[in-house]
Amino acid sequence: MITFTEIITTISQSASSLKNVLALIPETQSMLISIGIIIIIAAVLALILRILKQEMIPAYIIAGLVIGPIGFGLIKDTSLISGLAEIGIAFLLFVAGLEMSIKKFKETLGTAAITGIIQVVSVTVVAFFILIAFKFVLVEALILGIAIALSSTVVITKILSDKGELNTLHARLVIGVMLVQDIIAIIALALLTQTLSFSFIVITMLKLLLIGFVAVLLHLTILKPLMKRAASLPELLLITSLAFLFVFVGLAYFLNLSIAIGAFIGGITLANSPYKIEISAKTKALRDFFSVMFFVAIGMLLTAITKEMLILLIPLLIILIIFEPVITAICLRFKGYKTRTSLQVGFSFAQLSEFTLILTITALSIGLISQRAFDVIVLTAVISIAATPYTMRLSRPLSKVFTKVFSLVKIPAHREEDKPTVGKKTVLLFGSHRMGTIFLKQLEKIKHKILVIDFNPDIIKALTRRHIDCIYGDIANPELLYKLEKLYLADIKVIISTIPKIEDNLLILKHFKKAKPRVFVALTAEKVHDALHLYKQGADYVIVPMVISAEQSIDIIKKLSKKQFAKLKHEHINYLQDIHKFLY
Repeated sequence: MITFTEIITTISQSASSLKNVLALIPETQSMLISIGIIIIIAAVLALILRILKQEMIPAYIIAGLVIGPIGFGLIKDTSLISGLAEIGIAFLLFVAGLEMSIKKFKETLGTAAITGIIQVVSVTVVAFFILIAFKFVLVEALILGIAIALSSTVVITKILSDKGELNTLHARLVIGVMLVQDIIAIIALALLTQTLSFSFIVITMLKLLLIGFVAVLLHLTILKPLMKRAASLPELLLITSLAFLFVFVGLAYFLNLSIAIGAFIGGITLANSPYKIEISAKTKALRDFFSVMFFVAIGMLLTAITKEMLILLIPLLIILIIFEPVITAICLRFKGYKTRTSLQVGFSFAQLSEFTLILTITALSIGLISQRAFDVIVLTAVISIAATPYTMRLSRPLSKVFTKVFSLVKIPAHREEDKPTVGKKTVLLFGSHRMGTIFLKQLEKIKHKILVIDFNPDIIKALTRRHIDCIYGDIANPELLYKLEKLYLADIKVIISTIPKIEDNLLILKHFKKAKPRVFVALTAEKVHDALHLYKQGADYVIVPMVISAEQSIDIIKKLSKKQFAKLKHEHINYLQDIHKFLY
Protein backbone atom coordinates (compact mmCIF):
# COMPACT_ATOMS: atom_id res chain seq x y z
CA MET A 1 0.00 0.00 0.00
CA ILE A 2 1.31 3.44 -1.01
CA THR A 3 1.73 5.81 1.94
CA PHE A 4 0.99 9.53 1.98
CA THR A 5 4.72 10.30 2.36
CA GLU A 6 5.50 8.29 -0.79
CA ILE A 7 2.84 10.21 -2.72
CA ILE A 8 4.33 13.57 -1.63
CA THR A 9 7.85 12.37 -2.51
CA THR A 10 6.69 11.28 -5.99
CA ILE A 11 4.96 14.63 -6.59
CA SER A 12 8.06 16.51 -5.40
CA GLN A 13 10.34 14.49 -7.70
CA SER A 14 7.99 15.04 -10.65
CA ALA A 15 7.92 18.77 -9.95
CA SER A 16 11.73 18.88 -9.78
CA SER A 17 11.97 17.09 -13.14
CA LEU A 18 9.42 19.48 -14.63
CA LYS A 19 11.49 22.45 -13.40
CA ASN A 20 14.58 21.08 -15.11
CA VAL A 21 12.64 20.63 -18.36
CA LEU A 22 11.20 24.17 -18.16
CA ALA A 23 14.70 25.60 -17.68
CA LEU A 24 15.69 24.23 -21.12
CA ILE A 25 12.71 25.74 -22.96
CA PRO A 26 13.40 28.94 -24.98
CA GLU A 27 12.04 32.16 -23.45
CA THR A 28 9.52 32.76 -26.26
CA GLN A 29 7.93 29.36 -25.59
CA SER A 30 8.30 29.40 -21.80
CA MET A 31 5.66 32.15 -21.51
CA LEU A 32 3.09 29.92 -23.16
CA ILE A 33 4.17 26.90 -21.12
CA SER A 34 3.99 28.93 -17.88
CA ILE A 35 0.44 30.10 -18.63
CA GLY A 36 -0.48 26.53 -19.57
CA ILE A 37 0.81 25.17 -16.25
CA ILE A 38 -1.16 27.81 -14.35
CA ILE A 39 -4.39 27.04 -16.19
CA ILE A 40 -4.02 23.25 -15.80
CA ILE A 41 -3.28 23.38 -12.05
CA ALA A 42 -5.96 26.04 -11.43
CA ALA A 43 -8.52 23.99 -13.40
CA VAL A 44 -7.76 20.77 -11.49
CA LEU A 45 -8.02 22.50 -8.10
CA ALA A 46 -11.15 24.41 -9.16
CA LEU A 47 -12.85 21.18 -10.24
CA ILE A 48 -11.97 19.53 -6.92
CA LEU A 49 -13.37 22.44 -4.91
CA ARG A 50 -16.44 22.57 -7.15
CA ILE A 51 -17.12 18.88 -6.44
CA LEU A 52 -16.81 19.76 -2.75
CA LYS A 53 -19.30 22.66 -3.39
CA GLN A 54 -16.76 25.33 -2.42
CA GLU A 55 -15.92 28.72 -3.98
CA MET A 56 -13.45 29.03 -6.88
CA ILE A 57 -11.23 31.85 -5.58
CA PRO A 58 -9.38 29.70 -2.98
CA ALA A 59 -8.55 27.20 -5.76
CA TYR A 60 -6.74 29.88 -7.78
CA ILE A 61 -4.82 31.16 -4.74
CA ILE A 62 -3.79 27.60 -3.78
CA ALA A 63 -2.62 27.12 -7.39
CA GLY A 64 -0.33 30.13 -6.89
CA LEU A 65 1.04 28.63 -3.68
CA VAL A 66 1.70 25.29 -5.42
CA ILE A 67 3.61 26.72 -8.39
CA GLY A 68 5.22 29.61 -6.47
CA PRO A 69 8.41 29.79 -4.39
CA ILE A 70 6.73 28.43 -1.25
CA GLY A 71 5.57 25.39 -3.22
CA PHE A 72 7.38 23.64 -6.08
CA GLY A 73 8.75 26.84 -7.67
CA LEU A 74 7.67 25.80 -11.16
CA ILE A 75 7.45 29.35 -12.52
CA LYS A 76 10.28 31.81 -12.07
CA ASP A 77 8.95 34.64 -14.30
CA THR A 78 6.57 36.23 -11.77
CA SER A 79 6.62 39.51 -13.74
CA LEU A 80 4.62 37.78 -16.51
CA ILE A 81 1.91 36.68 -14.08
CA SER A 82 1.88 40.08 -12.35
CA GLY A 83 1.37 41.76 -15.71
CA LEU A 84 -1.54 39.47 -16.58
CA ALA A 85 -3.00 40.04 -13.09
CA GLU A 86 -2.94 43.81 -13.62
CA ILE A 87 -4.95 43.38 -16.81
CA GLY A 88 -7.35 41.24 -14.77
CA ILE A 89 -7.87 44.09 -12.32
CA ALA A 90 -8.68 46.41 -15.22
CA PHE A 91 -11.24 44.01 -16.73
CA LEU A 92 -12.94 43.28 -13.42
CA LEU A 93 -13.42 46.94 -12.60
CA PHE A 94 -14.44 47.76 -16.17
CA VAL A 95 -17.26 45.22 -15.95
CA ALA A 96 -18.20 46.56 -12.51
CA GLY A 97 -18.37 50.06 -14.00
CA LEU A 98 -20.68 48.78 -16.73
CA GLU A 99 -23.16 47.73 -14.06
CA MET A 100 -23.16 51.20 -12.53
CA SER A 101 -24.37 54.54 -13.77
CA ILE A 102 -23.27 58.00 -12.68
CA LYS A 103 -26.73 58.54 -11.21
CA LYS A 104 -26.58 55.29 -9.21
CA PHE A 105 -23.14 56.07 -7.79
CA LYS A 106 -24.17 59.64 -6.98
CA GLU A 107 -26.91 58.33 -4.68
CA THR A 108 -24.44 56.49 -2.42
CA LEU A 109 -21.39 58.77 -2.78
CA GLY A 110 -21.95 60.79 0.42
CA THR A 111 -22.53 57.71 2.57
CA ALA A 112 -19.61 55.88 0.93
CA ALA A 113 -17.21 58.78 1.58
CA ILE A 114 -18.09 59.09 5.29
CA THR A 115 -18.10 55.33 5.87
CA GLY A 116 -14.85 54.80 3.96
CA ILE A 117 -12.95 57.48 5.89
CA ILE A 118 -14.20 56.30 9.31
CA GLN A 119 -13.45 52.70 8.36
CA VAL A 120 -9.88 53.34 7.17
CA VAL A 121 -8.97 55.58 10.13
CA SER A 122 -10.41 53.14 12.73
CA VAL A 123 -8.70 50.06 11.28
CA THR A 124 -5.39 51.90 10.79
CA VAL A 125 -5.31 53.06 14.44
CA VAL A 126 -6.16 49.61 15.88
CA ALA A 127 -3.70 47.81 13.56
CA PHE A 128 -0.99 50.40 14.34
CA PHE A 129 -1.07 49.73 18.10
CA ILE A 130 -1.15 45.94 17.62
CA LEU A 131 1.90 46.12 15.33
CA ILE A 132 3.72 48.36 17.82
CA ALA A 133 3.02 45.70 20.48
CA PHE A 134 4.72 43.16 18.18
CA LYS A 135 7.82 45.43 18.04
CA PHE A 136 7.44 46.95 14.59
CA VAL A 137 8.96 50.43 14.27
CA LEU A 138 6.63 53.46 14.05
CA VAL A 139 6.92 54.10 10.29
CA GLU A 140 6.58 50.40 9.52
CA ALA A 141 3.51 50.07 11.78
CA LEU A 142 1.86 53.11 10.19
CA ILE A 143 2.40 51.89 6.61
CA LEU A 144 1.18 48.38 7.48
CA GLY A 145 -1.79 49.84 9.38
CA ILE A 146 -2.94 51.78 6.32
CA ALA A 147 -2.31 48.74 4.10
CA ILE A 148 -4.45 46.51 6.36
CA ALA A 149 -7.32 49.02 6.21
CA LEU A 150 -7.66 48.59 2.43
CA SER A 151 -10.02 45.96 1.00
CA SER A 152 -10.01 44.28 -2.39
CA THR A 153 -12.31 45.75 -5.04
CA VAL A 154 -11.23 42.98 -7.41
CA VAL A 155 -12.20 40.09 -5.11
CA ILE A 156 -15.56 41.54 -4.06
CA THR A 157 -16.46 42.65 -7.60
CA LYS A 158 -15.87 39.10 -8.88
CA ILE A 159 -17.92 37.50 -6.08
CA LEU A 160 -20.81 39.99 -6.50
CA SER A 161 -20.67 39.55 -10.28
CA ASP A 162 -20.71 35.74 -10.01
CA LYS A 163 -23.75 35.99 -7.72
CA GLY A 164 -25.50 38.45 -10.07
CA GLU A 165 -25.67 41.08 -7.30
CA LEU A 166 -23.82 44.03 -8.84
CA ASN A 167 -27.10 45.92 -9.26
CA THR A 168 -28.15 45.57 -5.64
CA LEU A 169 -28.06 48.33 -3.04
CA HIS A 170 -25.43 46.67 -0.88
CA ALA A 171 -23.16 46.15 -3.93
CA ARG A 172 -23.30 49.86 -4.78
CA LEU A 173 -22.44 50.79 -1.22
CA VAL A 174 -19.55 48.28 -1.20
CA ILE A 175 -18.10 49.55 -4.47
CA GLY A 176 -18.59 53.18 -3.37
CA VAL A 177 -16.69 52.63 -0.10
CA MET A 178 -13.95 50.70 -1.91
CA LEU A 179 -13.46 53.51 -4.39
CA VAL A 180 -12.96 55.87 -1.43
CA GLN A 181 -10.37 53.39 -0.14
CA ASP A 182 -8.68 53.37 -3.55
CA ILE A 183 -8.33 57.16 -3.46
CA ILE A 184 -6.84 56.90 0.04
CA ALA A 185 -4.46 54.21 -1.27
CA ILE A 186 -3.29 56.47 -4.10
CA ILE A 187 -2.53 59.26 -1.62
CA ALA A 188 -0.73 56.78 0.65
CA LEU A 189 1.42 55.60 -2.28
CA ALA A 190 2.42 59.19 -2.97
CA LEU A 191 3.40 59.66 0.69
CA LEU A 192 6.07 56.99 0.34
CA THR A 193 8.12 59.21 -1.96
CA GLN A 194 6.74 62.71 -1.42
CA THR A 195 6.08 65.01 1.50
CA LEU A 196 2.39 65.29 2.29
CA SER A 197 1.05 68.69 1.40
CA PHE A 198 -2.27 70.37 0.76
CA SER A 199 -1.22 71.14 -2.81
CA PHE A 200 -0.59 67.47 -3.58
CA ILE A 201 -4.07 66.48 -2.34
CA VAL A 202 -5.62 69.25 -4.45
CA ILE A 203 -3.66 68.12 -7.54
CA THR A 204 -4.81 64.50 -7.03
CA MET A 205 -8.45 65.60 -6.81
CA LEU A 206 -7.99 67.71 -9.93
CA LYS A 207 -6.64 64.69 -11.77
CA LEU A 208 -9.73 62.68 -10.85
CA LEU A 209 -11.95 65.57 -11.96
CA LEU A 210 -10.05 65.68 -15.25
CA ILE A 211 -10.75 61.98 -15.93
CA GLY A 212 -14.39 62.57 -15.00
CA PHE A 213 -14.56 65.56 -17.35
CA VAL A 214 -13.12 63.49 -20.23
CA ALA A 215 -15.72 60.77 -19.53
CA VAL A 216 -18.61 63.27 -19.60
CA LEU A 217 -17.23 64.95 -22.73
CA LEU A 218 -16.99 61.63 -24.60
CA HIS A 219 -20.47 60.66 -23.44
CA LEU A 220 -22.00 63.92 -24.69
CA THR A 221 -20.18 63.96 -28.04
CA ILE A 222 -18.97 60.80 -29.78
CA LEU A 223 -20.04 57.88 -27.55
CA LYS A 224 -23.58 57.23 -28.85
CA PRO A 225 -22.93 57.53 -32.61
CA LEU A 226 -19.65 55.61 -32.27
CA MET A 227 -21.19 52.70 -30.34
CA LYS A 228 -24.17 52.62 -32.73
CA ARG A 229 -21.81 52.16 -35.66
CA ALA A 230 -19.68 49.62 -33.78
CA ALA A 231 -22.76 47.56 -32.81
CA SER A 232 -23.24 46.59 -36.47
CA LEU A 233 -20.53 43.91 -36.00
CA PRO A 234 -20.03 41.92 -32.74
CA GLU A 235 -16.24 41.91 -33.19
CA LEU A 236 -16.16 45.67 -33.78
CA LEU A 237 -18.29 46.28 -30.68
CA LEU A 238 -15.84 44.26 -28.56
CA ILE A 239 -12.76 46.04 -29.91
CA THR A 240 -14.35 49.50 -29.56
CA SER A 241 -15.38 48.74 -25.97
CA LEU A 242 -11.85 47.59 -25.12
CA ALA A 243 -10.51 50.76 -26.74
CA PHE A 244 -12.60 52.81 -24.29
CA LEU A 245 -11.25 50.71 -21.44
CA PHE A 246 -7.61 51.25 -22.38
CA VAL A 247 -8.08 54.95 -23.19
CA PHE A 248 -9.11 55.55 -19.57
CA VAL A 249 -6.51 53.13 -18.20
CA GLY A 250 -3.85 54.99 -20.19
CA LEU A 251 -5.17 58.36 -19.03
CA ALA A 252 -5.09 57.24 -15.38
CA TYR A 253 -1.55 55.89 -15.81
CA PHE A 254 -0.43 59.12 -17.51
CA LEU A 255 -1.83 61.13 -14.59
CA ASN A 256 -0.06 58.80 -12.11
CA LEU A 257 -3.34 57.44 -10.75
CA SER A 258 -4.44 53.86 -10.22
CA ILE A 259 -5.40 52.04 -13.42
CA ALA A 260 -8.27 50.56 -11.39
CA ILE A 261 -9.87 54.02 -11.17
CA GLY A 262 -9.39 54.52 -14.91
CA ALA A 263 -10.91 51.13 -15.74
CA PHE A 264 -13.91 51.75 -13.50
CA ILE A 265 -14.58 55.20 -15.00
CA GLY A 266 -14.21 53.67 -18.48
CA GLY A 267 -16.93 51.17 -17.56
CA ILE A 268 -19.18 53.89 -16.15
CA THR A 269 -18.77 55.86 -19.40
CA LEU A 270 -20.28 52.93 -21.32
CA ALA A 271 -22.86 52.15 -18.60
CA ASN A 272 -25.41 54.51 -20.13
CA SER A 273 -24.95 53.01 -23.60
CA PRO A 274 -27.89 50.95 -24.94
CA TYR A 275 -25.35 48.21 -25.74
CA LYS A 276 -23.97 47.76 -22.21
CA ILE A 277 -25.46 44.26 -21.81
CA GLU A 278 -23.78 43.08 -25.02
CA ILE A 279 -20.50 44.72 -24.01
CA SER A 280 -20.59 43.06 -20.59
CA ALA A 281 -21.31 39.64 -22.13
CA LYS A 282 -18.50 39.94 -24.69
CA THR A 283 -15.86 41.01 -22.16
CA LYS A 284 -16.83 38.42 -19.53
CA ALA A 285 -14.55 35.67 -20.88
CA LEU A 286 -11.54 38.02 -20.88
CA ARG A 287 -12.39 39.17 -17.37
CA ASP A 288 -12.62 35.59 -16.09
CA PHE A 289 -9.30 34.56 -17.65
CA PHE A 290 -7.28 37.52 -16.37
CA SER A 291 -8.90 37.42 -12.91
CA VAL A 292 -7.62 33.84 -12.54
CA MET A 293 -4.12 35.20 -13.21
CA PHE A 294 -4.62 37.84 -10.51
CA PHE A 295 -5.56 35.32 -7.82
CA VAL A 296 -2.73 32.96 -8.84
CA ALA A 297 -0.27 35.87 -8.60
CA ILE A 298 -1.36 36.51 -5.00
CA GLY A 299 -0.50 32.92 -4.05
CA MET A 300 2.90 33.21 -5.77
CA LEU A 301 3.88 36.29 -3.71
CA LEU A 302 4.29 34.33 -0.46
CA THR A 303 7.94 33.32 0.09
CA ALA A 304 8.10 32.12 3.73
CA ILE A 305 5.99 31.21 6.78
CA THR A 306 7.36 31.46 10.35
CA LYS A 307 5.95 30.82 13.83
CA GLU A 308 6.09 34.55 14.62
CA MET A 309 4.04 35.34 11.51
CA LEU A 310 1.36 32.82 12.50
CA ILE A 311 1.04 34.35 15.99
CA LEU A 312 0.68 37.88 14.55
CA LEU A 313 -1.77 36.56 11.98
CA ILE A 314 -4.44 35.92 14.66
CA PRO A 315 -5.03 39.56 15.77
CA LEU A 316 -4.74 40.80 12.17
CA LEU A 317 -7.46 38.38 11.00
CA ILE A 318 -9.64 39.43 13.95
CA ILE A 319 -9.33 43.04 12.77
CA LEU A 320 -10.28 42.07 9.22
CA ILE A 321 -13.01 39.52 9.89
CA ILE A 322 -14.70 41.10 12.93
CA PHE A 323 -13.60 44.67 13.72
CA GLU A 324 -13.68 46.20 10.22
CA PRO A 325 -17.05 44.66 9.19
CA VAL A 326 -18.69 45.72 12.47
CA ILE A 327 -17.37 49.30 12.25
CA THR A 328 -18.64 49.53 8.65
CA ALA A 329 -22.06 48.11 9.59
CA ILE A 330 -22.42 50.55 12.50
CA CYS A 331 -21.62 53.52 10.21
CA LEU A 332 -24.23 52.45 7.66
CA ARG A 333 -26.83 51.67 10.33
CA PHE A 334 -26.40 55.19 11.74
CA LYS A 335 -26.88 56.51 8.19
CA GLY A 336 -30.31 54.86 8.17
CA TYR A 337 -29.75 51.58 6.30
CA LYS A 338 -31.32 48.35 7.55
CA THR A 339 -29.30 46.01 9.74
CA ARG A 340 -29.12 43.25 7.11
CA THR A 341 -27.93 45.64 4.37
CA SER A 342 -25.37 47.18 6.74
CA LEU A 343 -23.99 43.75 7.65
CA GLN A 344 -23.93 42.59 4.02
CA VAL A 345 -21.78 45.60 3.19
CA GLY A 346 -19.61 45.29 6.32
CA PHE A 347 -18.69 41.64 5.85
CA SER A 348 -17.64 42.31 2.26
CA PHE A 349 -14.51 44.05 3.63
CA ALA A 350 -12.92 41.10 5.46
CA GLN A 351 -9.85 40.83 3.20
CA LEU A 352 -6.76 42.75 2.12
CA SER A 353 -6.59 44.66 -1.14
CA GLU A 354 -4.50 44.50 -4.29
CA PHE A 355 -3.55 48.06 -3.28
CA THR A 356 -2.23 46.61 0.01
CA LEU A 357 0.25 44.52 -1.96
CA ILE A 358 1.22 47.41 -4.24
CA LEU A 359 1.72 49.70 -1.24
CA THR A 360 3.87 47.23 0.69
CA ILE A 361 5.93 46.21 -2.36
CA THR A 362 6.74 49.89 -2.98
CA ALA A 363 7.59 50.43 0.70
CA LEU A 364 9.84 47.35 0.69
CA SER A 365 11.67 48.48 -2.45
CA ILE A 366 12.64 51.83 -0.88
CA GLY A 367 13.50 50.33 2.52
CA LEU A 368 10.59 51.67 4.59
CA ILE A 369 9.49 48.18 5.69
CA SER A 370 11.33 44.90 6.25
CA GLN A 371 10.96 41.56 4.46
CA ARG A 372 9.40 40.25 7.67
CA ALA A 373 6.65 42.91 7.46
CA PHE A 374 6.05 42.19 3.77
CA ASP A 375 5.71 38.42 4.35
CA VAL A 376 3.18 39.05 7.14
CA ILE A 377 1.05 41.17 4.79
CA VAL A 378 1.21 38.63 1.96
CA LEU A 379 0.24 35.73 4.25
CA THR A 380 -2.64 37.76 5.70
CA ALA A 381 -3.74 38.70 2.17
CA VAL A 382 -3.69 35.08 0.96
CA ILE A 383 -5.74 33.76 3.90
CA SER A 384 -8.20 36.66 4.08
CA ILE A 385 -8.89 36.65 0.32
CA ALA A 386 -9.31 32.88 0.27
CA ALA A 387 -11.73 33.14 3.22
CA THR A 388 -13.77 36.03 1.77
CA PRO A 389 -16.52 33.92 0.11
CA TYR A 390 -17.14 32.35 3.54
CA THR A 391 -16.79 35.46 5.75
CA MET A 392 -19.36 37.22 3.55
CA ARG A 393 -21.90 34.63 4.68
CA LEU A 394 -21.53 35.73 8.32
CA SER A 395 -23.93 38.63 7.72
CA ARG A 396 -26.93 36.28 7.64
CA PRO A 397 -26.53 34.45 10.99
CA LEU A 398 -25.49 37.68 12.76
CA SER A 399 -28.43 39.68 11.38
CA LYS A 400 -30.83 38.76 14.22
CA VAL A 401 -28.25 39.49 16.94
CA PHE A 402 -27.38 42.93 15.54
CA THR A 403 -31.06 43.75 14.92
CA LYS A 404 -31.69 43.34 18.66
CA VAL A 405 -28.62 45.42 19.54
CA PHE A 406 -29.54 48.23 17.15
CA SER A 407 -33.16 48.20 18.36
CA LEU A 408 -31.89 49.31 21.78
CA VAL A 409 -30.36 52.41 20.15
CA LYS A 410 -33.66 53.07 18.33
CA ILE A 411 -32.29 54.31 15.00
CA PRO A 412 -34.96 54.23 12.27
CA ALA A 413 -34.05 52.50 8.99
CA HIS A 414 -35.32 55.23 6.70
CA ARG A 415 -33.12 54.49 3.66
CA GLU A 416 -35.02 51.37 2.59
CA GLU A 417 -38.59 52.04 3.62
CA ASP A 418 -41.15 49.56 2.31
CA LYS A 419 -43.95 51.14 0.33
CA PRO A 420 -47.26 50.80 2.21
CA THR A 421 -49.57 48.38 0.45
CA VAL A 422 -53.25 48.99 -0.14
CA GLY A 423 -55.97 46.32 -0.20
CA LYS A 424 -55.74 42.54 -0.32
CA LYS A 425 -52.93 40.88 -2.22
CA THR A 426 -53.61 37.67 -4.14
CA VAL A 427 -50.37 37.42 -6.18
CA LEU A 428 -46.78 37.52 -4.90
CA LEU A 429 -44.24 38.18 -7.67
CA PHE A 430 -40.57 37.61 -6.82
CA GLY A 431 -38.36 39.45 -9.30
CA SER A 432 -39.59 42.09 -11.74
CA HIS A 433 -36.74 42.30 -14.23
CA ARG A 434 -37.20 41.00 -17.81
CA MET A 435 -39.63 38.07 -17.33
CA GLY A 436 -41.24 39.70 -14.30
CA THR A 437 -41.96 42.81 -16.36
CA ILE A 438 -43.92 40.71 -18.86
CA PHE A 439 -45.98 39.22 -16.04
CA LEU A 440 -46.75 42.70 -14.69
CA LYS A 441 -47.65 43.91 -18.17
CA GLN A 442 -50.06 41.02 -18.73
CA LEU A 443 -51.53 41.27 -15.23
CA GLU A 444 -51.92 45.06 -15.27
CA LYS A 445 -55.71 44.83 -14.83
CA ILE A 446 -55.20 43.30 -11.39
CA LYS A 447 -52.00 45.19 -10.48
CA HIS A 448 -53.67 46.45 -7.27
CA LYS A 449 -53.72 42.81 -6.11
CA ILE A 450 -50.05 42.15 -6.90
CA LEU A 451 -47.15 42.60 -4.48
CA VAL A 452 -43.66 42.61 -6.06
CA ILE A 453 -40.51 41.71 -4.15
CA ASP A 454 -37.23 42.70 -5.82
CA PHE A 455 -33.56 43.11 -4.87
CA ASN A 456 -32.79 45.95 -7.29
CA PRO A 457 -33.41 49.45 -5.86
CA ASP A 458 -33.85 50.91 -9.37
CA ILE A 459 -36.67 48.50 -10.15
CA ILE A 460 -38.34 49.30 -6.82
CA LYS A 461 -38.24 53.02 -7.70
CA ALA A 462 -39.67 52.34 -11.15
CA LEU A 463 -42.50 50.23 -9.70
CA THR A 464 -43.25 52.93 -7.15
CA ARG A 465 -43.53 55.51 -9.94
CA ARG A 466 -46.09 53.26 -11.64
CA HIS A 467 -48.04 52.86 -8.36
CA ILE A 468 -47.35 49.12 -8.15
CA ASP A 469 -47.01 47.84 -4.59
CA CYS A 470 -43.52 46.55 -3.94
CA ILE A 471 -41.01 45.67 -1.26
CA TYR A 472 -37.22 45.84 -1.48
CA GLY A 473 -35.77 42.63 -0.13
CA ASP A 474 -33.54 39.60 -0.49
CA ILE A 475 -35.40 36.29 -0.73
CA ALA A 476 -32.50 34.65 1.14
CA ASN A 477 -33.43 36.74 4.19
CA PRO A 478 -35.74 34.59 6.42
CA GLU A 479 -37.12 37.77 8.05
CA LEU A 480 -38.57 38.86 4.70
CA LEU A 481 -40.37 35.53 4.20
CA TYR A 482 -41.89 35.62 7.68
CA LYS A 483 -42.95 39.24 7.17
CA LEU A 484 -44.71 38.33 3.91
CA GLU A 485 -46.35 35.34 5.57
CA LYS A 486 -47.59 37.43 8.49
CA LEU A 487 -48.90 40.39 6.49
CA TYR A 488 -50.14 38.97 3.19
CA LEU A 489 -50.38 35.18 3.15
CA ALA A 490 -54.04 34.99 4.24
CA ASP A 491 -55.28 36.20 0.82
CA ILE A 492 -52.42 34.98 -1.41
CA LYS A 493 -53.53 32.49 -4.07
CA VAL A 494 -50.58 32.56 -6.50
CA ILE A 495 -46.82 32.88 -5.99
CA ILE A 496 -44.64 33.49 -9.05
CA SER A 497 -40.84 33.54 -8.95
CA THR A 498 -38.80 34.75 -11.94
CA ILE A 499 -35.57 34.27 -9.96
CA PRO A 500 -33.42 31.63 -11.73
CA LYS A 501 -31.42 30.53 -8.66
CA ILE A 502 -32.42 27.02 -7.60
CA GLU A 503 -31.56 27.71 -3.92
CA ASP A 504 -33.87 30.75 -3.72
CA ASN A 505 -36.72 28.90 -5.42
CA LEU A 506 -36.41 25.94 -3.05
CA LEU A 507 -36.55 28.38 -0.13
CA ILE A 508 -39.75 29.99 -1.50
CA LEU A 509 -41.33 26.61 -2.21
CA LYS A 510 -40.50 25.08 1.17
CA HIS A 511 -41.60 28.13 3.17
CA PHE A 512 -44.92 28.93 1.49
CA LYS A 513 -46.05 25.35 0.84
CA LYS A 514 -45.58 24.65 4.53
CA ALA A 515 -47.42 27.81 5.61
CA LYS A 516 -50.25 27.47 3.04
CA PRO A 517 -50.24 24.09 1.21
CA ARG A 518 -52.96 25.04 -1.31
CA VAL A 519 -51.20 28.13 -2.68
CA PHE A 520 -50.20 27.81 -6.38
CA VAL A 521 -46.42 28.17 -6.76
CA ALA A 522 -44.85 28.81 -10.17
CA LEU A 523 -41.05 28.92 -10.22
CA THR A 524 -38.31 29.51 -12.81
CA ALA A 525 -35.37 27.26 -13.71
CA GLU A 526 -32.51 27.80 -16.17
CA LYS A 527 -31.68 24.10 -16.45
CA VAL A 528 -33.89 21.10 -17.14
CA HIS A 529 -32.55 19.06 -14.21
CA ASP A 530 -33.28 22.02 -11.87
CA ALA A 531 -36.87 22.12 -13.18
CA LEU A 532 -37.30 18.39 -12.55
CA HIS A 533 -35.92 18.80 -9.03
CA LEU A 534 -38.38 21.65 -8.29
CA TYR A 535 -41.27 19.52 -9.53
CA LYS A 536 -40.09 16.70 -7.28
CA GLN A 537 -40.09 19.10 -4.31
CA GLY A 538 -43.71 20.08 -4.95
CA ALA A 539 -43.75 23.02 -7.38
CA ASP A 540 -47.07 23.42 -9.21
CA TYR A 541 -45.39 24.70 -12.37
CA VAL A 542 -41.82 25.41 -13.42
CA ILE A 543 -41.03 27.92 -16.17
CA VAL A 544 -37.98 26.95 -18.24
CA PRO A 545 -37.46 30.05 -20.44
CA MET A 546 -35.09 28.45 -22.97
CA VAL A 547 -37.37 25.44 -23.53
CA ILE A 548 -40.54 27.53 -23.81
CA SER A 549 -38.94 30.06 -26.18
CA ALA A 550 -37.58 27.23 -28.38
CA GLU A 551 -41.01 25.57 -28.57
CA GLN A 552 -42.79 28.81 -29.43
CA SER A 553 -40.13 29.87 -31.91
CA ILE A 554 -40.21 26.62 -33.90
CA ASP A 555 -44.02 26.75 -33.90
CA ILE A 556 -43.94 30.28 -35.36
CA ILE A 557 -41.26 29.40 -37.94
CA LYS A 558 -43.29 26.42 -39.21
CA LYS A 559 -46.51 28.39 -39.59
CA LEU A 560 -45.59 31.86 -40.87
CA SER A 561 -44.58 33.06 -44.34
CA LYS A 562 -41.81 35.60 -45.04
CA LYS A 563 -44.40 38.41 -45.36
CA GLN A 564 -46.00 37.41 -42.07
CA PHE A 565 -42.57 37.32 -40.44
CA ALA A 566 -41.94 40.94 -41.48
CA LYS A 567 -45.17 41.96 -39.76
CA LEU A 568 -44.36 39.85 -36.69
CA LYS A 569 -40.86 41.40 -36.49
CA HIS A 570 -42.35 44.92 -36.46
CA GLU A 571 -44.86 43.94 -33.76
CA HIS A 572 -42.13 42.23 -31.72
CA ILE A 573 -39.87 45.31 -31.79
CA ASN A 574 -42.75 47.52 -30.61
CA TYR A 575 -43.58 45.03 -27.87
CA LEU A 576 -39.97 44.86 -26.65
CA GLN A 577 -39.72 48.66 -26.58
CA ASP A 578 -42.99 48.81 -24.67
CA ILE A 579 -41.70 46.31 -22.09
CA HIS A 580 -38.43 48.22 -21.73
CA LYS A 581 -40.29 51.49 -21.12
CA PHE A 582 -42.48 49.79 -18.51
CA LEU A 583 -39.70 50.06 -15.92
CA TYR A 584 -37.11 52.28 -17.57
